[in-house]
Amino acid sequence: MHKDLNSFKGGNAEMMAEWKKLNAPAPVLLANKANAAVLRNILDHSFPANAVLTEDEFRAFEASTRGGVKACALAGAIFNNKDKAKKGQGDHHVDFMTEKLGKKHHKFPDTNNTRFGSHGDAAAELITHLPLYLEILDVIQWSKHYPSLTNIEKNLLAALKDTPTITELVAMVLYRVLITHPYMRQVRGPGTENTNLLDLGPLHHAVQDHIKCLLDDLDLIFGSDVSYETATLDGKEWNDPAAMEAVFKLIPSLPRVKKVTAAFFRGALVTFTRFSAEFAPGGLIDSCSATEKQLAWMPSTNNSNEGGLAAYTVAV
Repeated sequence: MHKDLNSFKGGNAEMMAEWKKLNAPAPVLLANKANAAVLRNILDHSFPANAVLTEDEFRAFEASTRGGVKACALAGAIFNNKDKAKKGQGDHHVDFMTEKLGKKHHKFPDTNNTRFGSHGDAAAELITHLPLYLEILDVIQWSKHYPSLTNIEKNLLAALKDTPTITELVAMVLYRVLITHPYMRQVRGPGTENTNLLDLGPLHHAVQDHIKCLLDDLDLIFGSDVSYETATLDGKEWNDPAAMEAVFKLIPSLPRVKKVTAAFFRGALVTFTRFSAEFAPGGLIDSCSATEKQLAWMPSTNNSNEGGLAAYTVAV
């Protein structure tokens, strides 16, 4: 799971850098409350593009962030805040989505705690129900005694209306569905309880080979006859058909989605390769015999050691 988490981070870093390479408008700036006050003029679309920033404006600009991952973090802070008693719209969110969808809806992914896959899950949630998230922010605004949005709510609304940010969210969903979930199924899915970590070398090679395959032929993702049989790592059905349906509907309206997605997959590949170096051909694990691997058996995940209580349980 750590390998996938770090690969996702590597993919995001490469994706964020891609906008400059494309000489294209980057995702909308999502400044915090303090920086937003300093950057108010800059954030105005009428502000001259060649204007020189003051020292305070430059510092505020550098400290502000943007993009799909940031949008997911903002949505998590609004719809599933860790301080549920005083902040956020957690209960309102669940009630609203349940009413609109006609069935009990889950809480928004817990991006505040950086859980494994939480930002990918949040991207899928936002993309799947994008019109409803735009609507709930409007409802939140007009349900207040003095109709308004907080700075964080304004930022999320701006992000969900911003084509480059939506492009990044789509790239995140694609990596989640095509790589992350198929990989996790084989690492920690049903029936993997007795899987030996030392036997996972072929799987880690397969992940790298499949990402390379997708990068060599982006039609496997964006072609007219896309199929889960060739697009996903394990050839099994999409783990999230609703998110993929929403992605396919959005793709025609996102002119740079192919290059941005390719950047994410490239960054993820480089990071995954680095973090799975112990399985490299000719390495220590690869050179071990089946008997030696069995004698050195290790669980395929580190779940038992995650957190203080789990570590104490293993120790005693």
